[in-house]
Amino acid sequence: RIDPTCKTCSSSHLRISSQATGKTSQIFLNVGTDLPGGKGYNGFDNLTGGQELTYSTEPIIFGDRAVQIRDWRIRQVRFDLLSVTNENGNVSRIYRSDGTVRGNAKEWGGYVIEDLGEPTCAYLTSSFLQLGDWRFGEIDGHLSVTHKSGQTAMIYREDGTIHLGPRTDFNAWTLVDDEVLAGTKEGCDVGAPAAAAPSVSPPPMSTNGMRHA
Repeated sequence: RIDPTCKTCSSSHLRISSQATGKTSQIFLNVGTDLPGGKGYNGFDNLTGGQELTYSTEPIIFGDRAVQIRDWRIRQVRFDLLSVTNENGNVSRIYRSDGTVRGNAKEWGGYVIEDLGEPTCAYLTSSFLQLGDWRFGEIDGHLSVTHKSGQTAMIYREDGTIHLGPRTDFNAWTLVDDEVLAGTKEGCDVGAPAAAAPSVSPPPMSTNGMRHA
């Protein structure tokens, strides 16, 4: 599950959690950094909501190849880049189509263009969340982040560990594109998103605490 750590605070962090093990693989901090997870801060603790991949006590809003989860925005900012951004402008994660990841580069943030845009190619099924050319997909109990080109940039395992790409296994694009539970498939055959970003790619980030496997 991808959800905020606090549903009533003025600002929150964002976490990725497993229901099966009760462990959290990643916590994205609103200061633009991230922490490895563990047993605490699990997104399924003390919740009365459903079992969806995303959750918030406030409505989840879909936009132009983007989704807003309370004070966080996950957005395809360019055909090859997906960013996880807090509303304060800090970017906690950038996934690249070559299977690598980057850190806090605010020029690639999901709020560079403030308007979320009309819902376009942003939808949730029973097994994945698709945002443009990217999918967060559940495979064998793990959450995989994969670009349409076939490169998996990150795997958030149910045991609470994180495994880096680039890799071609755990490809979320192999999942069946079944019934849309929320959002829309409209516009998925269109090219790059409207949210343009600078032409220079973000710098590499440290891989401390992450595993290659």
